[in-house]
Amino acid sequence: MPTDEAYGVLLVSFSRHSHQRNFVPLYKQHPRTQIVAVADDDDTIDADLRRLNRVWAQQLGVPYVTSVDAALRREDVSIVSIGHDIERRSELAQAAAAAGKHLWIDKFLGATLGECDLVVDAVAAAGITAIVPSYGYGTLLRQARPILASGRLGQLLGCHVDLHFAKGLPRPIHDHSIPFLGADTGEWKYPELKRELLTTGSYSVGLLQTCLGRTARIHGTGGAFFFPEHAQHGADDFACLTLVDEDGHLGTLSAGRVGLGSHPAGGPCRAWLVGSDATVIIDAKRPATQAYLRSDLLDLTRPPAANDPMGWATGPPALHPPAEDDSAGLSTALGEFVTALDGGPALQYTVSHARDNMEILLAGYRAMATEQELHLPLSRQASGS
Repeated sequence: MPTDEAYGVLLVSFSRHSHQRNFVPLYKQHPRTQIVAVADDDDTIDADLRRLNRVWAQQLGVPYVTSVDAALRREDVSIVSIGHDIERRSELAQAAAAAGKHLWIDKFLGATLGECDLVVDAVAAAGITAIVPSYGYGTLLRQARPILASGRLGQLLGCHVDLHFAKGLPRPIHDHSIPFLGADTGEWKYPELKRELLTTGSYSVGLLQTCLGRTARIHGTGGAFFFPEHAQHGADDFACLTLVDEDGHLGTLSAGRVGLGSHPAGGPCRAWLVGSDATVIIDAKRPATQAYLRSDLLDLTRPPAANDPMGWATGPPALHPPAEDDSAGLSTALGEFVTALDGGPALQYTVSHARDNMEILLAGYRAMATEQELHLPLSRQASGS
């Protein structure tokens, strides 16, 4: 039942591969959430992360607990906000669910489809509420949902999404001979790069999940086009996927990190919804003026921070502010999450949706590596479980 009591939030890790730092202002601003502690397993993390965790705890004026299990036993913890490396998230989410804590999970449930399945099962068994806020609440989705519900498009035939991050300094790639790096092993963490279909394409998949039925077939292509860091591993900095759902509807996306100065608003974020009666274009960066000089954008952040050349911890440079205050939808997601905890309507994007999102991404990577069309559902063995 709704109360005025605040939900205590435990922040589990400030991994540089996560968005935990972006969640902090949300918890501080919402009247029903209160950060009560930061926690991590100190004996399993490197010195830099131990230091960063302590810095955040000190800044927030809360204790730093050096054992996640000990932190989960705190009675003042109601919500666990997981911002650890992708390889740790599944076990942490399962432990938190078993402790009866509600979950706010940053993007990915786990590194493999099997790990994601375990989180879905743990949440169901514990009867707790869990949200993955990154994919179901952004500007594109908030604009697409009422359009789809209105029926003005007629029958939806398909949709396309472009979502690119204007970050990083592109440089010539002199060696294209390294084979494409697959994703079946569940290894995602690299000190100098992120797999960009995983990192940026996951947002687009979230929109396609809302527009289409369950994905039945996937074709993918991608590779390193802008950054030598990616090329030396055969990893993707840009990728495209084509999805076909069970009813034959088509979904396509392009996703990647495309370099500083390539877009006046930090990178395109737009969708085309194609219906039998009408077609609509949704642009999360509009209204805005598109006339600009690339040098103006480069001057905004030249040079990039030495410890963050790819812009993981900072937003892309832009000549104008976002078209709306909550473009990523995180504030909207937190409001819906708290309402659900109070006994309100069910969440629009749950761990089951996030598990399916990861299955689509893994199928896309396998399609790129094998240069073959993939059929879903994936076998757990084939997906690195």
